Amino acid sequence: MTNIGTLSAQSAIIKGQITNPESDEAIRQVNIYLSKYQGSYKTGAATDKNGFYQFNQLSAGRYQLTFTAIGFKKETREVTVEANETIVVNIDLPPARYKLNEIVVSNTNKDLPDPATVQRIDADEIEKVDLGNIADVARMLPAAHVATNSRGQTILYLRNSADRQTAQFFNGALINVPWDNRVDISFLPSSMLGGVTVSKGVPSVTYGTNTIGGAVNFRAQSLVNRGNLTKLSLTGSLPGLGGASALHTGRKKNFSYTAEVGYTNQYDYTLPDGATVPFSQPSDNRRVNTDSRNVNIFFEATKQYNDGARLSASIFHVDAAKGVAPESNLNPSQTSVRYWRYPTIRQSMAIISGLFPFDSNTHLRGSIWLNRYEQDIHQFKSVNYDALDQTQDDLDITGGIRLILEQELGEGNLDIALNMLTTQHNQTIVPYTNGNTLRDSSDTYGQYIYSLGAEYSFPLAEDLTGMVGISYEGSAITNTGPWESEGYQHYLNSSLSIAGGLSYNISEQLRLRTSFGRKPRFPTMRELYGGALGKFVPNPDLKPVTAYLGELGAEWRTTTFSGSLTGFISRTYDAIDKKTFQQGPNAGKEQRINLDGSRVWGIESRIAATPVSDLSIDGSITYMNKRGFLLGEPRKLDEKPTWIGKLGITYSLTDRITILSQTEYTGGIYTRTERNTFVELPEALIFDGRISYNLFSDDSSLEGSELFFRVNNITNDLRVLQLGLPGPGRKLLAGAKIQF
Repeated sequence: MTNIGTLSAQSAIIKGQITNPESDEAIRQVNIYLSKYQGSYKTGAATDKNGFYQFNQLSAGRYQLTFTAIGFKKETREVTVEANETIVVNIDLPPARYKLNEIVVSNTNKDLPDPATVQRIDADEIEKVDLGNIADVARMLPAAHVATNSRGQTILYLRNSADRQTAQFFNGALINVPWDNRVDISFLPSSMLGGVTVSKGVPSVTYGTNTIGGAVNFRAQSLVNRGNLTKLSLTGSLPGLGGASALHTGRKKNFSYTAEVGYTNQYDYTLPDGATVPFSQPSDNRRVNTDSRNVNIFFEATKQYNDGARLSASIFHVDAAKGVAPESNLNPSQTSVRYWRYPTIRQSMAIISGLFPFDSNTHLRGSIWLNRYEQDIHQFKSVNYDALDQTQDDLDITGGIRLILEQELGEGNLDIALNMLTTQHNQTIVPYTNGNTLRDSSDTYGQYIYSLGAEYSFPLAEDLTGMVGISYEGSAITNTGPWESEGYQHYLNSSLSIAGGLSYNISEQLRLRTSFGRKPRFPTMRELYGGALGKFVPNPDLKPVTAYLGELGAEWRTTTFSGSLTGFISRTYDAIDKKTFQQGPNAGKEQRINLDGSRVWGIESRIAATPVSDLSIDGSITYMNKRGFLLGEPRKLDEKPTWIGKLGITYSLTDRITILSQTEYTGGIYTRTERNTFVELPEALIFDGRISYNLFSDDSSLEGSELFFRVNNITNDLRVLQLGLPGPGRKLLAGAKIQF
């Protein structure tokens, strides 16, 4: 039992016990806030393991008690005590029946503040993503740029980080495919998510290698209290067919589980107003070859033990297919154009994660996983997509382990982290002529990626906390496919990653923080050896990227308002970019090259406010100044926005009707042409809107069931994030969500 504050020379007592009325069990760690009427006295306490709390040495008077706990409904009580009186206030705290698990970012046993930027998207926000995927959820993050490239992959970039610099985890396991160190987040559904946490700036060394751009953690849905919950969703869209999902999750004593299945099928999207598509676009309305299909299943089971240990096992499988929009700015008679389709995209993961306490001061947590990723690429000879040119079949098998030993050391916390993965990439390319296959080529590549590091967080003064971290990181490519005969028999590289930071609590409302670090990013096997069906010329001599990172931020919070302002900088050396050959046997093809370096600095601001009970506002705006350097001369960075702005407004018009408005702005994007020159892309301002009708009252067992109508890109505005690839136009969605 913890008492936050007391008054001396008083004699009244308020005490009691908090229990769960559904199980009659005591509830530990309930927060109780006590405030006195006609006075400024406020204090707080938390219940002990038996659910008891007590306030001592109170003066006579009238008090209000507020009881809150994650997974339970908020309760308030008013009491009046006389001098020398003891009042017993026992409370049944009813569960918030459908409260889902939230991600709590805490690396150690003591809750020391993180000097890096940590942001979160909770389950109730994800619920508003209709017929969506992880890409739609990631767009909510401040300073997040989500773009679909010419390969048809939808990639997340934070603060203008470059390709392959962001680590993405699901239930503690890395979902990046090491061959390219990327993951296409457009085919991973949002219906199974219960929360997202992102670490930006200088991520903890516990995240492992290749995290210059940050780390993102996706977490599956689960309940925090006993009971069960079923969610059914059916959505139709225009253009397109729509989709459906079903989720069931439950908790009984120390066991919980979640099962989910989903299906989506979309036709080609419509072109927005003002789209310029001079080549490879036979339709005047529908964007050619942008259809998709997706089936997913997920299951997770978790066992909680009495000693605090936890063990989870989860599996998910995604089976998808989709087309790739051709680069409509390229004249196919003069340069090569990707006429691609993915008839097969399959990702299957098995994950075991857990927390194991050795004693009250020492814990081991971690994950072990196996990832099977399969994709087939069909390249056609023309925009008719009726004659194959060649195919590429990729199969990646990856095993990984992530272990973090947490130790309370003195007044601080020590984390020792081991991250390791081994991967094998099998690639078969089959050329075609006159409809017949020619001799195919099959190659195998192999790689190990590892890091071993330690991080120590410690108090320097009452409100000042420091953090230092160091790790040894490396990449070893043990099988280089056909390049072994060229003398590239292996690729070995290692480097040190360091991190440090300070966090200072000026008051309960205001916190200052700063962090700095050095991190490497190793070239991927695809960057070194991949040809992308004749689109790229391999470059086995690429060097690793080295980045020096820093940020300085302020965060403030009141009961109705929170905000942050963060300045950041990233200076890289040997940054990896691309060039296009202008002449010779490789004319028109691209190659990855090392720049001298790059530099991005900027300011990220965010506000969240609830000025009245029925209105909530969440907005952010980020300015980024970016520059590359090649042969001592500055140059622009490809496809990096200068401005990213986001605004979400939710208003409860009545008890049943809720209106949601979402706005996203991007501007100042330059992109490289096939002539190695840069042109500026048009700025874009996209408006989305949603209105929902709650079918049942809040005290019903069907609370949360709704009918909804959504319009994406209401104004049908043009958004071009890469030359020749306009984004989708207006899209209408309607559907129903039932939960019980």
